[in-house]
Amino acid sequence: MPTNVPMTDDARAVLKALAIRKNVIITGPPGTGKSRLINEIRELFQWDQGQTGSAPTGVIPIPASAGPIPRWFPSPDQEDDRRIFQTVFDQNTKYRDFMRGLVPKIGEAGAFTVTSGTLYRAAVHAREDGNASLVLVDEINRGPAVAAFGSALVGLEADKRLPTDGVGNKTTQYFEIVDDDGEHQSFALPNDLYILAAMNEADTSVEPLDVAFLRRWHIHRLEPDESVLRKHFGLSSTPTSLPESQPGPSDYYEALVQAFRKINDQILLGRGHAYQLGHGALMHTKADTTNTGAVQEYVAAAWATLRGHVDEVFYGNTRAISDVLCAENSKSPYSMREETFAGQSVRRIEGPLRPAPDELYRLLVLIGTADDDD
Repeated sequence: MPTNVPMTDDARAVLKALAIRKNVIITGPPGTGKSRLINEIRELFQWDQGQTGSAPTGVIPIPASAGPIPRWFPSPDQEDDRRIFQTVFDQNTKYRDFMRGLVPKIGEAGAFTVTSGTLYRAAVHAREDGNASLVLVDEINRGPAVAAFGSALVGLEADKRLPTDGVGNKTTQYFEIVDDDGEHQSFALPNDLYILAAMNEADTSVEPLDVAFLRRWHIHRLEPDESVLRKHFGLSSTPTSLPESQPGPSDYYEALVQAFRKINDQILLGRGHAYQLGHGALMHTKADTTNTGAVQEYVAAAWATLRGHVDEVFYGNTRAISDVLCAENSKSPYSMREETFAGQSVRRIEGPLRPAPDELYRLLVLIGTADDDD
C-alpha cells in the first residue's frame, strides 16, 4: 500500500475481518470511536478511486496516488469501482427498505412499484466484474435487524456467497426476492459484498440482537482508552501524583483522567462494560494546556458529561451515585440526605450543580484516589 496512508490497528483488524467473514459489527460504549473508525474504513475500502486529499473527518488521509491493494484487503482484485452504500436502522426499517419489496405508487391509486433497498443495490453492484461494495449500517440494533435482512439472512455467511466467478456451487445459499416485475426470483449475495455495522450495546431503547443473527458476524469491540485522553491533554503515559492545592493546568487534566478511570471501574462493577463512557466523550474540543481559565472551563464541561452519564447509568440507584461522588466522605462537596416520605425512607444527594474550579479539582482528586483511602 502507499506509504503515505496511515492506518490504525483497529482499521486493519476490521478490514482483515471483513475480508474473511464478510460481515463485521463494531460495538462499544459511547465515545469509544465507532463513528471515527467507520469513517476511516470507508475511505480505505475505496482505496484511491482517483481522489486526493482528506476524508470527511479532516484527520484521516486517503491515498494521494494509485498503489496496489494489499492481498489481505477485502476484494484486492476488484479495482474498477469500489463503492460505499450507507443506511441507518430505526424502528420503522423494513425488508423492503433494505432488500426489495412492493410499495404504493405516489399519485396512482391501487398501483404498486418495486423498491431497490440499500443491500440489494450494493449486491447488484458487487456482482459486476471489477466491482466491490461495502454496506455501512449505523445503529443496527435500533431497528428490527432480523426482519430488515429477512430471507437474505441465510446467505450472509462467507461460505454461502456466490463464488468470485459468479457461478453458484453446492454451498451457495439462494433465497427468493421480488424482481422488477413483481415476480419471485432466486438471488444470492455476491462474494465481493461486505457489510460493516455499528451498535451501542448499552442503548436502553433497543432490544438485544438475535443470537442466531449475531453468529453470522465478526464482533469488533472498542473500549475506553485512557492513553488516548492522556495524549489529548499532553500528559505523561502513566498517572502522576497531584498537589492538594494550587493546581496547574496539567494537574486539572490529570485529576480528570484519574477520575474518569475510577468512574469507569465502578460502572464496570455495577452495570458492566457496555455502560462505561468512552474517552471521546471528554474530547469535545481542543484542549488548551497553558491558560488556567480555559483549562478550568474544559474540565467543568467534561465533568458535566461524566456526571450526566453517572446519573443515567445508575438512574434510581442513589446509593451507587453516592458512592461514585464519594458523598459520604467529608471532603466531597456532595452529601447524601435521608428523609422519610409517606412512611418510607428516601435518599437524595445534595451538592452544587456546577462546582467551583477549586472545589471540582478536589472532588476529581477524591474520586480518582478513593481506593487509596480504604
